[in-house]
Amino acid sequence: MACVSKLVDDQVIEYAQILLRKIGKDALLGRKLQAVISAKKHGISKVAEVYDISRTTLTNWIKHLRDGAVEKLKAPVERKRKSRLNDQQRMQIKGWIDEDSQLTINQVHQRIKDQFEIKIGRSTVHREMQKLGLSYITPRPKHFKQKATQVDEFKKKYKCRDKKHASHQSNVLR
Repeated sequence: MACVSKLVDDQVIEYAQILLRKIGKDALLGRKLQAVISAKKHGISKVAEVYDISRTTLTNWIKHLRDGAVEKLKAPVERKRKSRLNDQQRMQIKGWIDEDSQLTINQVHQRIKDQFEIKIGRSTVHREMQKLGLSYITPRPKHFKQKATQVDEFKKKYKCRDKKHASHQSNVLR
């Protein structure tokens, strides 16, 4: 077994495990936290070799965690993916969806392509819609032979039966 560093103490490991549970799917930060946790058991040199990083890098990650500077473990803004849409275009997309709530991702994708002359994928359109606080909810389908009067009649009967069943249960419980 490798020599365990004094730098990797139980408090740092516990903090890394808490953060790892909290962040969820953030791949870069999760990878770094896993490396710090692994360094406790396997040693800094071995973990650095497995993760293909230098010992100094891993040591710096541990120090950042020890000092509570988690933001230093995250990727800098310059290295993150840049969006092809600007804020004005996002607001225009939100306006389209506010006007017609039945727009599909494919339709929004086509409008972006036609009006903004920007080529982005459908998954990117979906991600942008989520950033705007919109969700893609589809209603339950109705059968084309379904009659509204029969549906209403069924609902009335079901509610009455449900109320009787509930009052019967409350009498039994008393």
